Amino acid sequence: MAALVLKRAAPLDRLRAGHPWIYRGEIADLRGPWSPGDVVDVLDGAGHLVGRGTYNPRTSLACRLFAGRGEAVDEALVRRRVAAALAYRRAAGLAGDAFRLVWSEADGLPGLVVDAYGPVTILQCFTLGMTRLVSWVVAALREARPGSRLYRWDDAAAARIEGFTPERGWIDPAGDPSPAEVIVAEGDCRFAVTIGEGHKTGLYLDQRENRPAVAAHAGGRRVLDAFCYTGAFACHALRAGAAGALLVDSSAEALAGARRNLELNGVAERAELREGNAFDELRQLERRRERFGLVVLDPPPFTRRKDALDAAARGYKEINLRGLRLLEPGGVLATFSCSHHVTPALFESICRDAAGDAGVTVRVLEVLGQARDHPVVLTVPETRYLTGLLLQAV
Repeated sequence: MAALVLKRAAPLDRLRAGHPWIYRGEIADLRGPWSPGDVVDVLDGAGHLVGRGTYNPRTSLACRLFAGRGEAVDEALVRRRVAAALAYRRAAGLAGDAFRLVWSEADGLPGLVVDAYGPVTILQCFTLGMTRLVSWVVAALREARPGSRLYRWDDAAAARIEGFTPERGWIDPAGDPSPAEVIVAEGDCRFAVTIGEGHKTGLYLDQRENRPAVAAHAGGRRVLDAFCYTGAFACHALRAGAAGALLVDSSAEALAGARRNLELNGVAERAELREGNAFDELRQLERRRERFGLVVLDPPPFTRRKDALDAAARGYKEINLRGLRLLEPGGVLATFSCSHHVTPALFESICRDAAGDAGVTVRVLEVLGQARDHPVVLTVPETRYLTGLLLQAV
């Protein structure tokens, strides 16, 4: 096994506290034979073992630690980590019809995401190193969820960065390669999940706890679900007694999924679907002086890069300003950011500025975040990416 030697100035306290990332600039040397994606020993500047992780010189984040000084990176470790991830979710009552089973660094398996949708388990590799361990992951998932159909759906963007060929398809030898739809339950709602199509299969699991929490404010109100994707927020709101809902998205494919979900939940007759740019639609609704009792803003990430943070902040401020102006007296705004560079403090500041410019006084009803099956590790702040606020116009 090759040995990666850290510079003496490398942040050992951060690594020993559980943060698993080592950047290229923190590496002094690499000794012994290796190839990209290999597991390597990680040594401090004095030659002491820090841990073991996968190494990829192609990226600035060059090594991700998997194990401490007393552990080997092997099939037994992967099995333990997957079993522990499932045990946590079962103990917390999170292992329902659809849930995240493995959340990368938060579950000690950097570069791996596993989602369960009814009888199907979807695994995604985000790093070259994880692709080298995937056979162990498959064995662990078969043990953890016996009888579940396994589908591999690697992240294409991550594959380009990491330098591997993404795979997509059924892992089971007898699996049908054609997309298969499964229906999953989430509280009082049911949603269609098409395996192998759409983004995140058409259902974002990180909002699974926020959707019913937001819907609790929908009774008798008109709802605007901007950036609606496949309409999960609107379905919950309508099932909770909303008078009607306007769903806006720029994707015809997403709106087709929303229509399917509205029909599945028996609420399609109270919903209007509108294809268009949500920024433009928010402006037009304001010009027409339309008002809503509940506005949901759940856009895709406005940036994945720290150097584009200012532009992202302007985008978040714009939509929140418009959303606040569309509220009727006493109305509620549920607003979110899934750009992990936008911290909760920054997002709150953006919304504060938007409220000031909109001339709307709001009270904070609740601070929202990602569902508990996407756990946040305190010493790995990058595991927190979804932040939200539930605001009420006074």
